[in-house]
Amino acid sequence: MSQPISSMAQVRRYAMPFGMLLCCASSSAFASGFALLEQSASRLGTAFSGTAAAADDASTIFYNPAGLANLKGSELLVVASGVLISSEFNNANSQAALGQPLGNEGGDAGGWNAVPAAYFAMPLNDKFAVGLGVNAPFGLKLEYGNGWMGRYQALNSEIQTYNFNPSLSWRLSKQLSFGVGVNYQRIQAELTNAVNYTAVVAQGLQTLVAAGQLPANAVPGLIAANAGLEGTTAVRGDDSAWGFNAGLLYEFSDDTRVGLSYRSSIDYTLEGSVRFRTPTASNATGAAIIASASAPGATLATGPATVDLKLPEIATASLYHRMGPVELLADVAWTGWSSIQELRIVRTSGQVLSVTPERWEDTWRYSVGATYELNKQWKLRGGVAYDGTNVPNSTRTARLPDSYRTWVAAGAQWNPGGSLVVDVGYAHLFANDAGLNQNDGNTLSRGFLIGEQTSAVDIVSAQIAYKF
Repeated sequence: MSQPISSMAQVRRYAMPFGMLLCCASSSAFASGFALLEQSASRLGTAFSGTAAAADDASTIFYNPAGLANLKGSELLVVASGVLISSEFNNANSQAALGQPLGNEGGDAGGWNAVPAAYFAMPLNDKFAVGLGVNAPFGLKLEYGNGWMGRYQALNSEIQTYNFNPSLSWRLSKQLSFGVGVNYQRIQAELTNAVNYTAVVAQGLQTLVAAGQLPANAVPGLIAANAGLEGTTAVRGDDSAWGFNAGLLYEFSDDTRVGLSYRSSIDYTLEGSVRFRTPTASNATGAAIIASASAPGATLATGPATVDLKLPEIATASLYHRMGPVELLADVAWTGWSSIQELRIVRTSGQVLSVTPERWEDTWRYSVGATYELNKQWKLRGGVAYDGTNVPNSTRTARLPDSYRTWVAAGAQWNPGGSLVVDVGYAHLFANDAGLNQNDGNTLSRGFLIGEQTSAVDIVSAQIAYKF
C-alpha cells in the first residue's frame, strides 16, 4: 500500500523536475529537404537545371530576377504543382517505452501536397523591368498514425511558407543585366508527438521515494496501475520576416548566357503555444503527479512558447547554351543549411523546454538538362539532378528522414501561337534508404526507434502563361 501524499503542494514541488524528461517536441522540428524548388513547370521539366540562366518566362523572378530583362513583353504566369511524398518506416529492433506497447510501423506518412505560385512581369522600357512573384519557398508535411512505434518522436510535422517577392531588373549593357527582389515571407508550423505519461508517473514516484513520501516497494504496483497512460503535445507558431534575392545575367551571345543568383537567409522567431492533452490516471497518486506536472508554471503545462529559426541562404550558378533546336542547361546550387544547429523551444517566461542538437550541414545540388524544339508549337524537356542531404546520420529523425536524392524529370511546352503558352512537367526522386536510431536521450520515456525509412517523391506541375 502506498502512503498518503501529504499535500498537492508537495507533489507539485517533486513533479517539477521531471518535466524536462519529456520535452514537448524534442525530435527534429525541421528536417532537411524542405526547401521547395517547385515554383515552375518549365523548370521542373529539366530537373531545375539552368534556373538562373534560362530566363524564358516570368518564373525567373524567383530563380534570378535579372532574367526579367530577357523577357520580350508583359506576362502573367500561374503555376500549380503537386508533390506526392511516400515515406515508410521499416522496423529493425525498436524498443517500447516504459509501460507502453511498441506499436506498428506507421504505414505511409506521406501524401499529396500542393505548391502554388504566380508571377507577373512587365518591362518599363529597354533598360528596366519589374515583376511580382507569390510562392511557397519552404514547406513539409508528414503525418504518422497515432499508434506507431515512433509516436513519441513524431506524429504530425507541417511547415508552410508564403512569400511575396517584388523585383526589379536593370540592363546595364547589351550583355549584362542585374536584378534584385525584396521578400516578405510568412511561416506557420505545427509539430505534434505523443507523450508517455506512464513515464511521468514513474519519475514522480521515484522523486517521492527519494523524498521519503513513498515506500520503494509501492513503486512497481503503482507503475503497473498506471500503464498505458498516453497523451499528446502540439507546438504551433508563426512569424513574418524580410529577406532579399539578387542576381546577374551575362549574355555572351544570343545563344549562350550564364546566370548567378542569391537568396538571403531569413530569421524567424515563431511565436505560438505548446499544448498538452493529458490522460486520466486510474488512481489518486498517478492523477496527482500528472496534475502537478501539468499545473501552471510546470514544464508540461500548456502555455505560450517561441522557437528561433534561421532559414538558409541559397546561391546558384547556371548555364544556358542553344545549338539549333537544342538547348543545354546546367545548375550548381549551394544551400547554407548549417544555419540550423539546434532546435530550442522556449517559454515566454524564459524557461527552456528543450534543446535538440541538429548540426545540419551545407549542401550542394547538381543538375543538367536539355530541351528539343520539335516545331513552333512543341518543345520537349528532360533532365537529371543529384541532391545532397544536410542531416548527419547522428541527428536524423522521423520528422522528415532525409537522404541523398537523384532526380529524373521530363516535360513539354505547347505554344499554339497566340497569347497563351502551356507547360507541364514531371519528376521522380529516388531517395537512398535512411537509417533511424533515435531515442531522444531517454529510452524509458520515449522508446528507441531503430530501423530504416524508405522514401520517394513524385512531382507533377502545370503552368499557363498569358503574354501581352
